Amino acid sequence: MKSNVSTARLPTLFVAAALCLAGTIAHAQTVERARMTDNDLSCQQIYNETVQMDAVISRVSQPVAPVAVAADTSANVGAQVAGAVAQTAIAQGAVRSGFGGFGGLGGLGGFGGGSLLGGLLGGAAQQAATTNAQQQAMAQQQNNLQAQQGAVMAQQAQGRKEHLTTLFLSRGCKLGDMQR
Repeated sequence: MKSNVSTARLPTLFVAAALCLAGTIAHAQTVERARMTDNDLSCQQIYNETVQMDAVISRVSQPVAPVAVAADTSANVGAQVAGAVAQTAIAQGAVRSGFGGFGGLGGLGGFGGGSLLGGLLGGAAQQAATTNAQQQAMAQQQNNLQAQQGAVMAQQAQGRKEHLTTLFLSRGCKLGDMQR
């Protein structure tokens, strides 16, 4: 039974689904600037949460690690070169030997064995290169999305920290009295 989704599209669909899931998870992670329970916090609790906001800002401000692409670029370039070389060698060998098709038909079948095999090898190399390019583009998009989400999270945490600092100072809390 054949599937309607080609095998070449499966990696792309998988990455797209992962990006959608990552986007959904990222939207669930928000830092509220002010909470209804902020007035119930003690000076020590305000200080502790301020330290937590510093940690959040530090963590999300770090550069996003690039996502590894499943296939190596140099391997795909090598596959392309090998496919092109094989196609040329087979075609030249077929011309020199007078072989034009399978079973010694001498080209009467309408296609040569060399060009058929070379075409298959070249097509496979092209498919690998296309898949790799798609994966790299999706990885770049994911890196950009993570960087944007990190910037939003850092901005929210900074806003929360400013609110907590204002609350800390307005209550007359002193930094020297805090346990670290």
